[in-house]
Amino acid sequence: MFFLWLIFTLIAAIYFIQNRLAQFDPELNLNGNSRYSLISQIRELELLKETDLSNTIIHFTSNDCSCTQYSVDHKLSIDKIAKRDGFKVININLSQDLHTIIPSTPAILIVDKQQELLYFGPYSVGLACSESNGYVETVLKNYAKGYHSNLIISDVKGCYCNL
Repeated sequence: MFFLWLIFTLIAAIYFIQNRLAQFDPELNLNGNSRYSLISQIRELELLKETDLSNTIIHFTSNDCSCTQYSVDHKLSIDKIAKRDGFKVININLSQDLHTIIPSTPAILIVDKQQELLYFGPYSVGLACSESNGYVETVLKNYAKGYHSNLIISDVKGCYCNL
């Protein structure tokens, strides 16, 4: 009887976890986009049209996204590193009906001092959006050491809200 309960519990857990995981870019909008094209399309957002993006981190969130709450601690940790390393931090709240190159929230864009892409994608993969399974810290650490990543992450699953 215990063995049957254990199997049922395991199947139920897998089912519920899989239902909470979403593709970051389900429409494959980011596929084939160059780093220049991506930056250009993001600059079309009204809030960014006249903004100098040199050494900038932009957090993209949406109020309607329940996943945003899971990324708050990760976001604060990134902001601490960013400010220490001389990055500006911009927060942009996107509405669900806004159609942009940004496929899902929460997402983050990191731009270097020449306004070139360092990273665009989710904070991390998996359910928790935690630092332990993210790319952002690695990108920032490598940039501080002189490495330029030019990384667009799109083919991952996690706690994301598709726009």
